[in-house]
Amino acid sequence: MIRYRNHNTGDVVEREYEDARLEMLPNWERLADDEKPGPARPDGVLSRPQTSPGTALTDTESAQAETEAEFAEQQEKAGDPPAKSASKDAWVEYALARAVSDEERGEIPSLTKDMLIAKYGEQPA
Repeated sequence: MIRYRNHNTGDVVEREYEDARLEMLPNWERLADDEKPGPARPDGVLSRPQTSPGTALTDTESAQAETEAEFAEQQEKAGDPPAKSASKDAWVEYALARAVSDEERGEIPSLTKDMLIAKYGEQPA
């Protein structure tokens, strides 16, 4: 029986015949007949920070992280939406505080109160 050990995970596998693939891979070594496998030497992949699937890690020093922090602060400053019975002016003021672009701010005064409620009335998750 031929035994191979993975440096990164410490896995040991046995093969009846020489395995060309394992012989070729740099993280696998062939063990002598009486050799005891040593400890794993992690390559760092498994120790990297993990996130939920589809979620990218954000560098806190990056321009994107800065923009996201500014956006979050702006949304927090805007506060809770006014009551649905509040005046259109109150809704326009709230929407202007929540708007993220000049284009969006420009269209807000032309929206009806119902449109403002529909667009800005829901609290972000």
